[in-house]
Amino acid sequence: MKRIILGFLCLIAQPALAAMSLDKIIVYLDDSPNARDDIVVTNPDKETLYLQTEIYRVDNPGLPNEQRVRVVDPKEFKLLVSPAKAVLTTGEQKRFRLMSLERNLEREKVYRVTFKPVVGKIKSDRSALKILVAYQALIFVQPKDGGYKLEVEKQDDLWVLKNSGNINVEVSDVQHCQSEAGCRPLELTGRLYAGASMPIGQEVVGGRLELLARGRETEKLSLPLL
Repeated sequence: MKRIILGFLCLIAQPALAAMSLDKIIVYLDDSPNARDDIVVTNPDKETLYLQTEIYRVDNPGLPNEQRVRVVDPKEFKLLVSPAKAVLTTGEQKRFRLMSLERNLEREKVYRVTFKPVVGKIKSDRSALKILVAYQALIFVQPKDGGYKLEVEKQDDLWVLKNSGNINVEVSDVQHCQSEAGCRPLELTGRLYAGASMPIGQEVVGGRLELLARGRETEKLSLPLL
């Protein structure tokens, strides 16, 4: 879960934390009409939580020219979050609905939605610091029949693991195997977006890579090193 410390009020002796929890931080939607899901935010704190949301579109995810662009123009809204703002009392839960307006995608769209607390009153007879911690959820809007495609290829005489599909995949537990009994782990893990690649990082000769690929489901893959 990505947390962002936003700022603080005056200097203190004891901090007051604007706390919250989210029931999920990764959401998968598709490009069909009325594609939607919910994120439930809970306020476990003794202070009332004043919350607002911000939507960011991620352009060229996973590539060197990746950009995160905040969406503020109503004409550009392809992902809707409702409500945009909320007030949660102690122990209260609030359901935020995410709905995609994307249609007929050729490649997945990536968004980040920030759940950001804003300043309320601090109930204290002393000077106090209020720490505001925001949480950011990762939203994938995918072609209905989309898929990832992992392959190993040479780039500038170095082996890389590339995703030639049109949706992202998370890879882990990567091993280089030259025989059934001879596998060694590689320090290779992370999310591979469509069209992106990652260097394997160690010299490998022959054999195959075995790894776990996690999307909406998890599968074990074996990729030959040709």
